[in-house]
Amino acid sequence: MNLKNIIFDFGGIIVDLDKQAAVDAFAALGCRVADSIGTYAQKGVFAALETGQMPEAEFFAFVRRQAGHDIPEADIRRAWNSMLVAIPSRRLEAIRALRPRYRTFMLSNTNALHWDYVCHGLQAPDGVGLEDCFERMFLSFRMGLAKPDAEIFRVAMAEASLTPDETLFVDDSEENCRVAESLGMHVFHSRRADDWLDLWGKEAAE
Repeated sequence: MNLKNIIFDFGGIIVDLDKQAAVDAFAALGCRVADSIGTYAQKGVFAALETGQMPEAEFFAFVRRQAGHDIPEADIRRAWNSMLVAIPSRRLEAIRALRPRYRTFMLSNTNALHWDYVCHGLQAPDGVGLEDCFERMFLSFRMGLAKPDAEIFRVAMAEASLTPDETLFVDDSEENCRVAESLGMHVFHSRRADDWLDLWGKEAAE
């Protein structure tokens, strides 16, 4: 395999997620969202957030309507961001260590609220940051596209000038991996936390 590029997913690969924490936090506010918050993809207004189609103010208004009472913006942010648990430093350090050998990228389904929290709430100010790990980060809410739509892969590869058969895609969603593979990319479907960290140890052994 003539591998030159690696594209990493974010949720479940780099950041630990807890879908139920967000479901429970919204329920505490009086808003039932269990059917709309998914592990790999969102539905309804949450999907609209991830493709940048819904402004934050409209999202806050939706939650208040669903709950039937006024809720401070900070409480809504806190409920939604409770899905994002932590970014273990070992993952960022592992990716940064790959940069001398590979071009590394992120391709994530995310939204402006989560991304603001990631940049200002989750990353350690004195540790390895996401900007140290990736040449570029492709974010669904900025692109107006979301996985598993094949177009988001095509746009990312075109903008980064990537050749599919020289590119590895790492994701914990089987559907996302299937689409990437159909476009000619190599894929690693992550089935448990941190299993992708072993990939380059095996490569060195070979």
